Amino acid sequence: MRVLISIPALNEEKTVGGVISGIPAEIEGVSVLDVLVIDDGSSDATAERAREAGASVIRHARNRGLGAAFRTALASARDGGYDALVTIDGDGQFDPAGISSLLAPLVDGSADLVTCSRFMPGTPRGSTPWIRRFGNGVVAAMVNALTGSRVHDATCGFRAYGPAALEWISSFSRFTYTQETLIDLAWKRMRIREVALPVRGVRQHGRSSISGNLVRYAFLSAGAIYSASHDHMPWRFYGLPGLAMTAAGLIAEALVFARWIDTGKVTPFKGVAIAGLFLVVIGLLLTIMASLAESSSHTRHLIEEQTAYRVRQTRSGQRDRA
Repeated sequence: MRVLISIPALNEEKTVGGVISGIPAEIEGVSVLDVLVIDDGSSDATAERAREAGASVIRHARNRGLGAAFRTALASARDGGYDALVTIDGDGQFDPAGISSLLAPLVDGSADLVTCSRFMPGTPRGSTPWIRRFGNGVVAAMVNALTGSRVHDATCGFRAYGPAALEWISSFSRFTYTQETLIDLAWKRMRIREVALPVRGVRQHGRSSISGNLVRYAFLSAGAIYSASHDHMPWRFYGLPGLAMTAAGLIAEALVFARWIDTGKVTPFKGVAIAGLFLVVIGLLLTIMASLAESSSHTRHLIEEQTAYRVRQTRSGQRDRA
């Protein structure tokens, strides 16, 4: 298995070198292990420290967000014909020695996505603040409800994506990719496994650019979850509410109309008539939105099929050259 290890980093000059040096030199079942740091517009010496530690570096001229950093890594893994992509933060919160544990289920073919879990039953609580534990629990519950999966940690960025995941995964969010990709792969029936690994609950240096502001993090995470979900289930998000509102509006209008036939008057139910009309109009608009979203979803799936085919061809070509 050829593996690319991606480290997104923003002003991590104090820790990125240690993360790189801690990556295992050899892993069972892995023939190639390359390290790539995505410097997302750092203003310090992150890129220099990464190169000194032996990693390749792709630098964004300005800060584009963790989601964009992930897509840069994803493109590099696909274009390089790699079989797996590992993502690990550059702030030192994750022990890079755990990469072996993440890759093991990919090597033996029992999983398509393996993610580190900080909150599985029996996992040491560590020093993670309670507010983050609570917030992750809410996010995990939302992801499980939307996809039917059963994960305990939906926000951890320490993951390993296998061949099938690399072929089919899609990511669009600028803010973060963790919840989005989990929802995407769960809906595509990928095999997802969690592995409990030790994690430092608090950063050694600086403040997280992702979860430093918890209110902003919660708001943007909710947006990412919504964006990732409605494309896979447009009728659940738009169609069913639209049909329900239309039906309620028609029932209200029918009752008012029956009263008018019986008495020749609408009063005192003018409000019901207006509300019924409002429900019918909004319901029809939502139903139209569901149809348009479904058409857009079909187009996306066609593009994903073409991407998966290209990735397989690139990987096959890489093996032939090797």
